[in-house]
Amino acid sequence: MKNEFGFFKKFFSNSVNKKDKLIITIDREHGSGGFEIASIIGKRLNIPVYDEDVIELKMLESSINPENIKKDDSFLQGTIQDLYRENYSYSQEDITNIDASFLANSKTIRDLAKQGSCILLGKCANYVLKGHEKTFDVFICADREYKIKRLMRVNKVDEEKAISHMKKKDNRRKNHYNKFSGGNWGCANEYDLCINSSSIDNEFIADLIIKTSTKKE
Repeated sequence: MKNEFGFFKKFFSNSVNKKDKLIITIDREHGSGGFEIASIIGKRLNIPVYDEDVIELKMLESSINPENIKKDDSFLQGTIQDLYRENYSYSQEDITNIDASFLANSKTIRDLAKQGSCILLGKCANYVLKGHEKTFDVFICADREYKIKRLMRVNKVDEEKAISHMKKKDNRRKNHYNKFSGGNWGCANEYDLCINSSSIDNEFIADLIIKTSTKKE
């Protein structure tokens, strides 16, 4: 497998240039190593990685206030309105705090994608960018025992806490995705590539994602 790594690294060393925008979205099960894999890809291609926390921070930095979205109808007059209208009958009174936060994050995601190549984790990024940016959408899962052991090792917690954190995170991600996309989180037909990271080295997975993403038509 080391020889394969070497081949991939050589093959992709100059595969993404400034003219070719590459947007990779990644959804992942908690404990599957998705963020680590995204970070490897980011370093390989020298492009930024934005996870949920960074997207929230970028939203705050851009002064998009979810509270104002409910009061300001002009916010929904651009391309952002279809995200709400696709699954809800739109009226200003219908927008809840959760909906407003989703719309604000969605605008931030689109703004980040317009800036250039990047990797976006979570926040329904594959759905948000559908029809607006060419993306390569990935879902990373892993076997239950692998995730538990990894969370115990990385977070230095016992098995009970690892299981609890895993269930809470995955339920939150699933509910958020299903609510706003109208899709099915983790279902293969939502993504271009689904990978089980349990028995494959993260370096190899990262290079596999790079290879397949650059081949998407």
